[in-house]
Amino acid sequence: MLSQDDLKSAEKFSTKTHLFLSLNNLAPTPVNYSVGYIYVSKNHQQLAQAIDQKSHDNKPIDTAFIEEMFNQYLSNSNSIQHDILEPFFASLTDTLQRIDHQVTNDQQLSNNLEKVSSALVKLDNHHSVQDIVSYLISSIKSSHQQHQSLSKKLEKTSSEVNQLKNKLQESQQEAFLDSLTGLLNRRGGEEKLKELALEDQHSSLMIDIDLFKNFNDKFGHFIGDKVLQRVAKVIAESVDKEDLTMRFGGEEFLVVLVNKAKSEASLIAEKIRHAVNSLKLKQRQTKITLPPISVSIGIAEVEEDQHWDDLFKRADDALYRAKNTGRNRCVVA
Repeated sequence: MLSQDDLKSAEKFSTKTHLFLSLNNLAPTPVNYSVGYIYVSKNHQQLAQAIDQKSHDNKPIDTAFIEEMFNQYLSNSNSIQHDILEPFFASLTDTLQRIDHQVTNDQQLSNNLEKVSSALVKLDNHHSVQDIVSYLISSIKSSHQQHQSLSKKLEKTSSEVNQLKNKLQESQQEAFLDSLTGLLNRRGGEEKLKELALEDQHSSLMIDIDLFKNFNDKFGHFIGDKVLQRVAKVIAESVDKEDLTMRFGGEEFLVVLVNKAKSEASLIAEKIRHAVNSLKLKQRQTKITLPPISVSIGIAEVEEDQHWDDLFKRADDALYRAKNTGRNRCVVA
């Protein structure tokens, strides 16, 4: 819920935004409005510098440029919805409600005047009054039509705002996922970790594909990517829905097993290791079967860690020991 101060601040910046759009002959679409609002409110230094530089170079600030600014600086911003779209949507909703209320009042008044007009028709000595009533009815009907037209335009804008909110949510989801494997990337993992309490009982798996470079060197990066995808699929299918699985970098994966002790984590790690080792991959063109795939896994449980990185460091140290003692094995920290 927005406070009164939030709304007043939003109204102030909204006025400046409309001036910015007007000066640059830009339609007040949600994308244009969002970029303009962030610019006039000075909430994004890089965006402001880019627009100022454009003005300094006497180059047009057109729709294409605004779209570029939105995609580059705002499409993944978590603050866009709270700082811009919510106040904008609240203002639209309030305006629509006011218009609907006015339309209802106009309709009631028009109905009452129609009754008065019908009554006056029956009287011969009230023509002047009847003319006034007829004029009022005509004016109210015209006002009613204008309100309906404005209401439709505002409803269209409201729909565009909702579409923009959906677009932002999709962009944020994409920004949190690794495009190759579909798992969380490091940024996405960091966001999800904010929802967990470190003091609860969690365990971590640090997983690395053994001798992965050999797949790239011998079969090419396309096959290497397929290996990554298959291993990622095995990991995702081996854990629960509430657990976090992310591609930590290169051929390394990180799993946070939510509310699970290291004893259960060890069983899950062995399940993953065995499933990966059982994969059979064949090169489509040559029909050559790839060498067996294996992973080494380090396991750690939350102890008195101050940060998630402390937990991950112990899991990584255990992974290092697994690598140094023969690979294709799980080691508990």
